[in-house]
Amino acid sequence: MRFAILGRTELIDGDTSIPLGAAKQRGLLALLLLYVGRPVRVDRLIELLWPDGGTADRRPALYPLVARLRAALDRSGVDHELARTEIGYRLDVDPRSIDLHRFRTLVDQGRAALMAGDAAAAVPDLERAVELWRGDALADLRGAPAEHLRRQLTDALIDAHTQLAGARLRIGRHHAVLLQLEDLVNEYDLDEALVRLWIGALCAAGRENAARRHLAEFRKRYRREMRADPDIELDAVRAEWNHPPDLRPRQLPYGIPGFVGRAGLLAELDRLAEPGLGRPRAVVITGMPGIGKTTLAVHWGNRHVGLFPDGQLYLDAGGFGAGDPVAPREALARFLHALGVPPDRIPENVDDRRHRVNELLAGRRVLLVIDNAAEPAQVRPLIPAVSSCLTVITSRDRLSGLTVRDGVRQLVGEPLTDDEAASLLTEIIGERRAAAEPEAVRRLTGLAAGLPLALRIIGVRVAERPRAGIAELVDELHDRLLWADAEDDSLRVVFSWSYRALTPDAARLFRRLALHPGTRISLDAATALAGSGVAETERILDVLARANLVDYDTARSYRLHDLLRQYAEAVGEAEDPLDVAAARAAVLTWFLRSATNAAAVLAPQLPPVPDLPPAPPHVMEFATEDAAFAWCRSERLNLATAARMAARHGLHRHAWQIPAAVHDLFTRAGGYEDLVQMNQLGAEEARRDGHAYGEIANLSNLGYALFGLHQYDRAIAPLTAGRARAAESGHQDAEYLCVHNHGCALLNLGDTGRAIALFHEARAAFQRLGYAFAEAATLHRLGDAYRKDGCSDLALGAYRQSLEIREKLASERAQAQSHNALSRFHLAAAEWDLAERHCSAAMTIHERIHDAPGRCDTLVIHADIVRVRDPATAVAHARTALAACTELGDSFRRAEALAVLADALDGAGRTAEAARVRAEGRTIAMELSGPDAPPLLDRLR
Repeated sequence: MRFAILGRTELIDGDTSIPLGAAKQRGLLALLLLYVGRPVRVDRLIELLWPDGGTADRRPALYPLVARLRAALDRSGVDHELARTEIGYRLDVDPRSIDLHRFRTLVDQGRAALMAGDAAAAVPDLERAVELWRGDALADLRGAPAEHLRRQLTDALIDAHTQLAGARLRIGRHHAVLLQLEDLVNEYDLDEALVRLWIGALCAAGRENAARRHLAEFRKRYRREMRADPDIELDAVRAEWNHPPDLRPRQLPYGIPGFVGRAGLLAELDRLAEPGLGRPRAVVITGMPGIGKTTLAVHWGNRHVGLFPDGQLYLDAGGFGAGDPVAPREALARFLHALGVPPDRIPENVDDRRHRVNELLAGRRVLLVIDNAAEPAQVRPLIPAVSSCLTVITSRDRLSGLTVRDGVRQLVGEPLTDDEAASLLTEIIGERRAAAEPEAVRRLTGLAAGLPLALRIIGVRVAERPRAGIAELVDELHDRLLWADAEDDSLRVVFSWSYRALTPDAARLFRRLALHPGTRISLDAATALAGSGVAETERILDVLARANLVDYDTARSYRLHDLLRQYAEAVGEAEDPLDVAAARAAVLTWFLRSATNAAAVLAPQLPPVPDLPPAPPHVMEFATEDAAFAWCRSERLNLATAARMAARHGLHRHAWQIPAAVHDLFTRAGGYEDLVQMNQLGAEEARRDGHAYGEIANLSNLGYALFGLHQYDRAIAPLTAGRARAAESGHQDAEYLCVHNHGCALLNLGDTGRAIALFHEARAAFQRLGYAFAEAATLHRLGDAYRKDGCSDLALGAYRQSLEIREKLASERAQAQSHNALSRFHLAAAEWDLAERHCSAAMTIHERIHDAPGRCDTLVIHADIVRVRDPATAVAHARTALAACTELGDSFRRAEALAVLADALDGAGRTAEAARVRAEGRTIAMELSGPDAPPLLDRLR
C-alpha cells in the first residue's frame, strides 16, 4: 500500500484507491504524513485544518476527526500507529510508502549522481521523482498557512525539474528538456535557471533564432519586473553544456542598466589595469555618498572580465552599512572559501590567511572588488601581493594611508556633468517628455547636484506624474531644498521628496526595513516587518522598488542602499521615537523564533532554548526538514548579523539565544567558522545578561564548533570554563555536557585514558539526572574510546547501549551516528553482513534528515563495504562519497573518501588512476592532525 499527498490525499492498494472520508479528514491525514514519525501540535493541526476559524475552539471537532481517521486506517489494513502525544498526534507508517518521501529520496540520489559527474545515472531517479506529482501538493488543505506549506513543496519540485533538465542536457536529450520545460518556463517566467536550461535546449536542437527571441523577451520582462539585467548570455549558455563546470570564482554583482557618463574615470581605470611593471596592485575610488562609486567599479569590472580570466572576488566590506564592518580575518576567510579552500583548512590567524591567499593567486589574473571600505587597516591585509591581480576599492574615506604607505592609486569620483545627468534623467522620464521641457530638465539635474542616486529617485518621481509639467515639479522640489540647513542635506531632501509621496503603509514599511539586521531582506522577513500578509507586503515592496527606495536582489528578496537605510532609520527615529526599539526587538525576535521553529523540525529531541520571548506574528513555520534547512541556509548571514545587532543595541538575551538556537542547524551544514564567532559572542552576552545557563550553553557549543574545525586543543579552554561556571551556578546537566565535550576533545587529541575517565563521570551524572539523550551520546563516545584502545567487546557493548536509548527517544540523527559507528566496527572485524545492515539503516535515516557530515560518513562506509565484494561498483559509490565530502569542505572526510576510492580503483585493476587519487589524498592527509590522521595516511601510502 502507498500514500499520496502530492495531489489529492489517497491511500492506494495496487490500483485501487481506498476511501479515506471527507476532505477535512484527508487533510488531517496529509498533515500527519507530511510530518510522519514526528508529533504535530494540536494548535498547528487546527490552524491548518480551520484557517478561518477565528477564536472558536476547534479541539472538540478535531478529536472525532482523529478517531474517524484512525478507524479508516484500521479498516484499510495498512501497518500504522496513530498515537496521542503530550503536544499533539503522531502517525507512524513506513516513510517509503509516502510519495513525498520517495520523491525526496529519488532527488537526493539524482543529486549525488550529478555531483559524481554521472548525469546518465541521475536521469532515471529524477524522472521518477517528478512523475510522483499528480497535482498541487496537500490539495485537500485550504487557506494561507496551507499555501505557505504548498509553496515550499513546490519549490522542491522546481528544483528537481531544474536538476533533471540539466542532467538530460548533459547526455544530449535536449528534445526531452523542451517537452519537460515548455509549461514551466511560462508559469515561472522570471526564473533564470529554468530560462537558461530552456535556451540551452533550444540551441542544442539547432533553434538558435528561437533562443534569441526567447532571451530578448525574457530580458525585457526581467528588466521591467526586477529593474535589473538577468545574468544570461546566449554564447555562455550555448557553451555551458559542452564544457565542464567553471569552478573559478564569479562573485562580481550585475551592473545596473542605464549606466551613463564617467568616460574619464573609465579611461583612467583602463590605463591603470594595463599589464606591465608599472601597474599598481590596487586602486581606490573615493567620493561623497551617492556619487556612484560601487556602480562605477562593478560596471568597469563587468566590462573587463576578459582581463581577469581566472575569476573575480567581491566583498561588501560593510564600512558604512547597517552592521559592523567586515574584519580582515573574516574577509580573508571568505576569499579563501571562494578560492576552494575547505573551512577546516583555512588558517587561524590573519597573517597565515593572507599568505594562503597570496599562494593561491600567484600566477593567476583575478580581479578583487572591495566595496564600501571603512579605513586603511580594514583593507590593507586584503590586497594580494600578486602583480597579476588588481584590487579595486571603493570608500567614502580617501584612505590616504594606503596611498602613502602602500602606493595605492586614488581616483576621485565627481558628480555627473550636466550633460551626463541630463542623459540619465532622460532615460528614466522618456525622450519625448524631456525634449518638451529642456530648460526644466536642466534645472532638475542641477537640483540633484549630479548625484546618480538622487537623479534616479527624482526621475522615477517625475515619471510617476506624467500629467504634471516638469517645471512645476522642479519648483516643488526646489521649495523643499530651501529647507535644507546645509549643502550636504540636499540628498536627504531628495529622499524626502520621494518618501513623502508614499502611501502610509509603504512609508511605514520603508522605515521598518532599516531595522532589518542584514543587507539582503527576504519577502518573509519584510512581511514580519510590515505586519501584513505576504501578497500585500510584496505589493508594497514593488511600490518602493519602482520609487528606487529599495532594489530587487532576487525574485523574493530585496536590498536597501546604505544611504537610504540611514535615511529610513533617521525618519523612523523622528516619526516613531517610541516604537523603534520595540520594532527592532520584534524583528530580532522573528529571526530567533523562526530559528527555534526550524530547530524543532530538524532536531525535536533536543531541549529548546530557555526563556524565549513570545513569538511575533508571521513567524516562520516549516512543513518539512527541507524547508527548515533551506531557510537556515538562505538566512545564515542575517542570523549571524542579528546576534551582533542584538549585542550592539543591548538586547543581551537575544544575542545569546540566537547562537544557541542555530547551533544544531549550522552544524548540519558544516558551518563551524560562523558558529565559533557566534558562540564567543553568545557567551559574553549571556554573561552580561546574568544568565548562567546561556553562558554555559554557548561555551559548550563553542567547544563543539571548534571540534568541527578539528581544533581540539582550542576547545579545551571554553569547555573547562563552562564546567566551572556550571558547577558554580548549580546547573548539573550543563556541567556534565561540558565534561562530555571535554572528553571528546581529549579523545581526538589521543589522550584515550583521560577521555574514558571523563566519559564515565559524565555518564554516571546523566543517569542520576535522568538525561537519557546525553547518556546515549556519552556511551557512543565511550564506544569510540574503547575501540581506539583496542577493547573491542567494551566498544561493541557501549555502541549497542547507545543505539538502544536513541531508538527509544526516536532521535533519528543520533541513531544514524550509532549505525555508522557499528558499521565501521563490523567492517573492521570483516563482518560484512552486519556492517551492511547498520550502514543501510543509517542510509535510510539520511534519506529523511539533513545532516551533511553524517551523510558523508555513511557514503564513505558504504563504498568501503561494497569495495570488499565488488570493487568496480564501489568506484561509483566512492565518487559519490567524495563529491559529498568535497561539498561539505571537511578535509579529513575528503581524504578518507579518496583512500576508499583509491582502494576500489586498485581492486578494479585501474592502478594508474588509483596512484593519482592516493597522491591527492596524501597531500591532504599530511596537513591533518589527531590520532586518526596517521592510520589514514598509512592507508593512503
